[in-house]
Amino acid sequence: MHAVTHATRAGTALDKQNLCALCGLVTVVAKQCVRMQPLESHCRRKHARATLAQHARVLILSVCALACSSVASAEAPCEAYASWRDQAGVSTPRACPRPLNTESARGLALGTGLRATSISTSALAYNPAGLAVGKAYHIEGMVDYMPDMKTVALGGAVVDSSTSRLAAGLSLRGFLSGQGGVGGIDGRLGLAFPLSQGASIGLSGRYINAKRDLPTPNVLDAASGMEMPLPAPESARAVKGFTMDASLRISPIPSVSLHVGSYNLISLDSVYAPLLLGGGAGVALGGIAVIGGDVLVDMTSYEKANPLFGFGAEVFAGQAVPIRAGYSFDTKRAQHTISAGLGYTDRSVGLDLSLRQDLGREGDTRVLGAFRFY
Repeated sequence: MHAVTHATRAGTALDKQNLCALCGLVTVVAKQCVRMQPLESHCRRKHARATLAQHARVLILSVCALACSSVASAEAPCEAYASWRDQAGVSTPRACPRPLNTESARGLALGTGLRATSISTSALAYNPAGLAVGKAYHIEGMVDYMPDMKTVALGGAVVDSSTSRLAAGLSLRGFLSGQGGVGGIDGRLGLAFPLSQGASIGLSGRYINAKRDLPTPNVLDAASGMEMPLPAPESARAVKGFTMDASLRISPIPSVSLHVGSYNLISLDSVYAPLLLGGGAGVALGGIAVIGGDVLVDMTSYEKANPLFGFGAEVFAGQAVPIRAGYSFDTKRAQHTISAGLGYTDRSVGLDLSLRQDLGREGDTRVLGAFRFY
């Protein structure tokens, strides 16, 4: 554990602009990956590979252009929040609030989501390109308890990848809370298109309008000698606007899935919707289990890029009961987290229940349950 902590803390020195420069390297990797795609027609192989590589490179370069422009305008909302907290003398559970990221019950139990293997409603949350995997029509309802936010989220999602080649998904959740919590809505529409049998691209649009009830203490103003109210920075009190996610999913062989993606591409200048870049891999072990991990980089919450790491495993008992476990580490927040979950699925319904436990002094527990119709 200490070795992991030391390595990840060293990663915080990574300069954001240098990270943006790595996008060119990622496009080269994507091009090499799609060359491994099996194509049915030998006479069309060369043309199809070139077309697939072109689509992949265009998507990644477009994502990088939006991401780097967001980085340039970022104002390090976590540092602004910490400064306000120190000046106001306010005791809050966290040095910086967690983002209001959309989660699925499956993904919450798998560390950072095991994004490369996400399909259906889970893909809508973590990897929009995964919407194009398989032929499915799913309807899901969920309840998400977030004690660190003093909030409960209620929502639902619909995913259709069977009607046409263009797969689509729609989700909406509302935040309910009392004093000190979050209120508002968060919705997204995702689209995905298969480029070949083993590759797909996806985009999702997200609209979020949420406010958090934070205290406004009075502090002594040195110039006037009077007490003045000191509200929390806007980036910690609210998030509102339209943003986007984009991803590319590639399976060079049927048992291996690779993924690169970006989240909240259009800057909302809020700690609750940071720009994330990253990727991951997943491996299926003979239909019995799935293992894998993700590496994400938070580009806007802090002055320096903030790496996040996670991995997870999913084992199928009797083909109907998935058992899940995961781990994640947030470098800047110095937060280790473990997670676990159980599910049940048959031909018509599915049920998932997951728990995420923060380790250390904060020790928050998050619980998410979902019920799904096929």
